[in-house]
Formats: sequence, C-alpha cells, structure tokens
Amino acid sequence: MVRKTVVVATVLVVALLLAAGCQTKVVTTDGAVPLNTVTAQGTGTTPATPDQAEMYFGVSVSGADAKKVLADASAVAEKITGAVKGAGVDAKDIQTANVSVFPEYDYSDDKTPRVTGYRASLQVRAKIREIGDVGKVIEAASGAGANEIGGPSFTLSDESEARDVAIADAVADARARAEAMAKAAGKRVGDVISVSEAGISVPPVYYGAERAAAMDTGVPIEPGQLDVTANVTVVFELK
Repeated sequence: MVRKTVVVATVLVVALLLAAGCQTKVVTTDGAVPLNTVTAQGTGTTPATPDQAEMYFGVSVSGADAKKVLADASAVAEKITGAVKGAGVDAKDIQTANVSVFPEYDYSDDKTPRVTGYRASLQVRAKIREIGDVGKVIEAASGAGANEIGGPSFTLSDESEARDVAIADAVADARARAEAMAKAAGKRVGDVISVSEAGISVPPVYYGAERAAAMDTGVPIEPGQLDVTANVTVVFELK
C-alpha cells in the first residue's frame, strides 16, 4: 500500500510540472556524483563596413480641398519615384509609405477652432545598393519635388559573416569569464555543456537631414562602420 501511494504521488508531481510548462534539463555523468558546471555570459563586437543605404523622400501639400491636396501630393510622389528610378534605384527597392490627409485648424478662437484647409503627406522610401549613388539619388528626388528628406541610414546587405565573427568572439569572452570564475574557486573549465544565443544587434549608421542636404550639395559623406554585437550564454563543465 505504501509503494502504491508513493508511485501515485510521483505521477501527480510530474503531471503538475508538465501542466505548469516547466522545462527541465538533466546532465548526467558516469558516476553518481552530479556534474559541476559554471555558467558565463559573453559579448562579442566586430566592425563591418556598410554597403547599402536607405532613404526616404517626402512631399507635403496644403490646400482647401482634401481630395485635391492628396491628388497633388500623389502626383509629386510619382515624379519622385520616377526620378529615383532614373538615378539607378531598382523598382523593387522603392516603396510608397505613410500616406496621410488631415485637417488644419485655426485656433485664434479658443471656443470653436475652425478648419482652414487640409494637408496631405506621402513618403517614397528607397534602398540604395550602391553607396556612391546616394548623393545622385538625393539630388534627383529633391529636383522632382521632395520637400522632406530623411537618412541616409547605412546598413549591411549580408550580415552573416560579421555575425559569425561576433558570435565566435562572444563565446571566447564567455570562456575567459568562466576560466576566471573557475580559477577563483580552485577549479578548471572543461567541455562545453550548452550554448545559447541571447541576441544579435546590428544598429544602422544614421545621418540626419543636415547630412543628407550636404550630400545633395556634393559634400562627400563617409558611411563609417557598423558594430555587430552578439551576446551568448555558455555552460561549461567544471573540473
């Protein structure tokens, strides 16, 4: 009767753990002594040279009629799109976005603000795969009527190589930290038990409107470098 009660109790405990979504990782050894481990986090950062840029060219039009201002803004956006294509940007790398029409108010009378007209805005976003063409594309879009310019935001077309280097550096960093902890405890680091990636970040290099305007006037702008960062958590055997 006692054995049966213990078995039932064990089954109930396992069922409760499964129902709670508990995840258990078991590491075993040849002997009866549990394996000692040390867990360390590592960070690796590697520089990479951007090879493409992203820009947006906006148009904003005001007027008395909502439909007309939207039509006028759309017509300018089409001209911008054509100009950007003519400057070498492929059609698949051009996107129209953030279309909006909203009323403009006169607040001189605090009690009853009145609508004085409407403003329509559109953006044409472009991915420029040849960084040397950025200035030419900006000049073309500006000449076609773009009165709002954002970017460039420099990015990588392929992050895999830089990402792999950053991960390798992060694992090496984790091992160095683990070795320091093991030495302090009078132990030494053994084999890797598990590795998990905590995230890869590739923040773009962004230039504001002032730098974009400088490009439009022919001032050379260097894209600089990106910092590709990897974070990992590594569990090592502790001997």
